Amino acid sequence: MDSIFDIIIIGGGINGAGIARDAAGRKIKVCLIEKNNIGSATSSWSTKLIHGGLRYLENFEFKLVRESLKEREIIKFIAQDIVRPLPFIIPHLPSQRSKWIIKIGLFLYDRLGGKSSFPKSKKINIQKIIPNILKSNFKEGFQYYDLQVDDKKLVELNINDAKKKGALIIENQKIIEVKREKNYWIIKLSNQKILKSKILINATGPWINNVLKDIIKIKSKKEIRLVKGSHIITKKLYDQNYAFTLQNEDNRVVFVIPFKQEYSLIGTTEIEVHSPENPKIEQSEIIYLINTINKFFKKQIKNDDILDTYSGVRPLIEDYKEASKVTRDYIFDLNINNSFAPLLNIYGGKLTTYRKLSESVLNYLKPYLNKKILYPWTHKEKL
Repeated sequence: MDSIFDIIIIGGGINGAGIARDAAGRKIKVCLIEKNNIGSATSSWSTKLIHGGLRYLENFEFKLVRESLKEREIIKFIAQDIVRPLPFIIPHLPSQRSKWIIKIGLFLYDRLGGKSSFPKSKKINIQKIIPNILKSNFKEGFQYYDLQVDDKKLVELNINDAKKKGALIIENQKIIEVKREKNYWIIKLSNQKILKSKILINATGPWINNVLKDIIKIKSKKEIRLVKGSHIITKKLYDQNYAFTLQNEDNRVVFVIPFKQEYSLIGTTEIEVHSPENPKIEQSEIIYLINTINKFFKKQIKNDDILDTYSGVRPLIEDYKEASKVTRDYIFDLNINNSFAPLLNIYGGKLTTYRKLSESVLNYLKPYLNKKILYPWTHKEKL
């Protein structure tokens, strides 16, 4: 039987990868187990943005936006090879959010994160700056900046760093049995390998409660809501290096983002689903995204213009609001009593805040690791 790990992480998405990197860099003996390939699910199904979450301000989530904006700055520094700042344009129509609400939102967005290397937002004349893209009735708008990222590469870089610093990364292996003892967990894999760990972290995203119930055999204390976000990819709708934040009548936003030089990435939708398995775009989502584009853009699109689609399922912490108002923040659920080894379940979270979440996990677990934990370091060392 192998020697005992300090931490075993279940789940090889961005949160699991970030925790593994941070822990390994602090000389903590860590192992990560992923049933498929690293970064093959939710963490590679995003809108490819590191952003503060401008629309979260409408739900008064100032703490989340502030943390996200600070992380945007850090990720721009530590992952500079796979990110690029991108100007976003919000076209304005009087029937949508009023100008003063957008101005206040952007004023806060520019300042909540503290000192920033991103240009400040501003009001613009759309037809002057980017003529012949949007319909002629869209004359005024606002410009702000966020960060585009290769999300799957971000996971892989964290995993590669974790490996270099001594983490054991196990891919394409399912956990078939988990036993909880007083001082450690015993984990049996599908290849019959047996591992032991002082602490177990459940970082399985939308599968979190399934893993708790079916593998760890513990009843969940928290409910999640599974929300599917779908994207379509077309040949590029315009040549300029701008992205668009399109406001819909239902108060949701759709992004249009330059993608891999030749394409436009359009998304996302928000549809509640009951399972995280094999998410696929529905025709109603395709119609929603096409109609959004055709409302704003001179160049009209139809079904035949769609080259590819992808969908991802996000686990949102259930608070019985409509999907667009459910928080994107994260919470930790520590399952512990004096008779058993600790279990930490990670609920929620978003791509942008993965590094801060990872740092918070290790600070949170410090009392249970029975060893000196080195200081936080991931904010200053490049991937």
